[in-house]
Amino acid sequence: MTLENVVTPAYVVDKDKLTNNLKILKRVQDETGAKILLAQKAFSMYSLYPYIGEFLAGTAASGIYEARLGYEEMKGKEVHVFSPAYGKEEMDELVTFC
Repeated sequence: MTLENVVTPAYVVDKDKLTNNLKILKRVQDETGAKILLAQKAFSMYSLYPYIGEFLAGTAASGIYEARLGYEEMKGKEVHVFSPAYGKEEMDELVTFC
């Protein structure tokens, strides 16, 4: 499919550029021991999470719904979550996948 044939509105990702950036991030992880997480607020195209998970350590979330999304879509990867406060019910659920 060419770009001219894309029906709008649409999200278009250049997979070659994405792959190049992910390879750089993977190299940084490998060379430093750091873990790089996908910031879901910055890039929430969850259809690509399994692919991104081939390169990154996991996801970062700011709430229970984002955390669950990262857990479900980037299977087997780390899920990190932060918020200034959580309710007891939220914590009970969060600890099952974060």
